[in-house]
Amino acid sequence: MKSLLACALFGAFALGCGGGGGGGGGGGDGGVTDCTTTDDCPTGQQCNLGTGTCEPTPCTSNTDCHGGSYCADSGTCAGNTTGGPCAGDDNCSNGEVCTGGFCGCTGDEFSAEGVPPNVLIVLDRSGSMDEALGNSTKWEVAVDALGQLLTTYGDQVRWGLVLYEGASQCAPGQIEVDVGAGTAGMINTALGNTGPGGRTPIGDTLDGLIGYAGLADTTRENYILLLTDGSETCGGDGVTAVTDLRAQTPEVKTFVVGFGSGVDANQLDDMATAGGTALPGGPPYYYQADDAASLQAAFDSIGAAVLSCTYALSGNPDSSTLHVFFDSLDVPRDPSHGDGWDYDPAAGQITFYGAACDDLRSGSVTDLVVVSGCAIGRELGAD
Repeated sequence: MKSLLACALFGAFALGCGGGGGGGGGGGDGGVTDCTTTDDCPTGQQCNLGTGTCEPTPCTSNTDCHGGSYCADSGTCAGNTTGGPCAGDDNCSNGEVCTGGFCGCTGDEFSAEGVPPNVLIVLDRSGSMDEALGNSTKWEVAVDALGQLLTTYGDQVRWGLVLYEGASQCAPGQIEVDVGAGTAGMINTALGNTGPGGRTPIGDTLDGLIGYAGLADTTRENYILLLTDGSETCGGDGVTAVTDLRAQTPEVKTFVVGFGSGVDANQLDDMATAGGTALPGGPPYYYQADDAASLQAAFDSIGAAVLSCTYALSGNPDSSTLHVFFDSLDVPRDPSHGDGWDYDPAAGQITFYGAACDDLRSGSVTDLVVVSGCAIGRELGAD
């Protein structure tokens, strides 16, 4: 995704920033102008030396048009305006520049970089994970699926790993790999050096993560991904633990994956609901996986769900003049955080919500354009 911040605030909008794009009609102002050279003609027209009159310049793309004109739907060049489509600065007028495919006020460009979320994997390695599943064990299937998850989303997520304490039976699980950037290799190594054994201390393990520094970053989203193939066997209260995790600042949401037929569905439903990740249309409200394919599908769904919808800007624009576009679509600002975007000037971050966030996560947005200064509302036509 190309991300940029263009069209910075320029004076007091002396050039009339905020106008719509050029129309789709023919070139010029409709009158006939006598000429001896093209310099005598209106923008978008050329001089026919045979007749001594100006006529529209034919075009197939914006690259055929010059001097502040663009290729209109009529197949001829027409005068351009602020926010009109462009292939280069020559398509823009009044000293404007072509940025992100549109004409706008001169200004600096600032990068917008996605802010990777923190995700701590809590993996059940109790003795039941050694049970056969097809030609493998549940443990082997889980390790393979996690490896694929890390490969797919490794550089877009800050991962960490917690494993139950096999030797100590009911002791809370321990952090094997702290949450951080570039940890996929360390997690794969840790998983390769251990195996299943022991009991299932779900509640105490999650309770021990309350206040964990690796999930206390207020500048990014924080999650736990819990995989279990059984029910609580050590007297802990997983529902209370995920409730407390979500109530802390910043909140930590918990994704719950049940693996196999030995899980307590009611308990996992309650945990997913309390953890803020209940699936629509449930029960089940958690992810239920019974084989390798469904486990991989659950992990893929969670990986896509945690992808960041927060972008850090390298500059700090005036939020009152900020505009955001997905390709040609003007995305509205929504301070209520229902659908659209909002800007946090203290953090220097834009966060997207609702359908706007979904569009970014799905990869359907080709160009994310963030504009400070002139609003360049327009309908984009193909060059």
